[in-house]
Amino acid sequence: MTSKPPRKARPSVLQEVQEYKRSRIIEEALRLFYERGYDGTSVDALASEIGVTKPFIYSYFTNKRAILETVHEQSARRVHGYIAEAASGTAPPPARLAKFVRDFTIENIKHQIASGVYLQEEKNLSEDAQARIREIERSFNDLLAGLIQQGCDEGYFRVSHPKLAALSIAGMVRWVHRWYSPEGSMQPEALADAIAALSLNLVGYRETQQGE
Repeated sequence: MTSKPPRKARPSVLQEVQEYKRSRIIEEALRLFYERGYDGTSVDALASEIGVTKPFIYSYFTNKRAILETVHEQSARRVHGYIAEAASGTAPPPARLAKFVRDFTIENIKHQIASGVYLQEEKNLSEDAQARIREIERSFNDLLAGLIQQGCDEGYFRVSHPKLAALSIAGMVRWVHRWYSPEGSMQPEALADAIAALSLNLVGYRETQQGE
């Protein structure tokens, strides 16, 4: 009786394993970049922390900078997704702006380390990567300003400079990662609600407007 050849693993399973390993490298690299800085983190140190060899790291990323650029692009696209959803929604502008700010705030709390690395290490990106990230950020700012402008046009918001308001709201939320602490007096959801309310105040929204 001839034995059957061993069954090959399904491609989807192999892909899941590879993605897990890649994510593990990113996760550990983020922690080290955050704690030691990009310049203070070597591929040797990263490999040692994970318990793998340098060739293992290089089988997933061409170099240390490629890891940093992946982190930045992932973060930028995640956040852009929130404002893209808000901009294309059908709810009144105040509800969409509030939901966006809540989502954005929770993002910065959930991915606190990634948010810190994103703001601290942009200088270490290649010129091409910087250009890609800034294009995503420009789109983000334009969509947020457009949502605020729509609120002004429909009589919900009262603000003279929607673009400046957009930059102010984005800046307020982006820095949550610097001061948020799980031991603080507010849970993430309550904090997100409070910052959303501040954002609505910033654009001059009052609930009595437009029958809200």
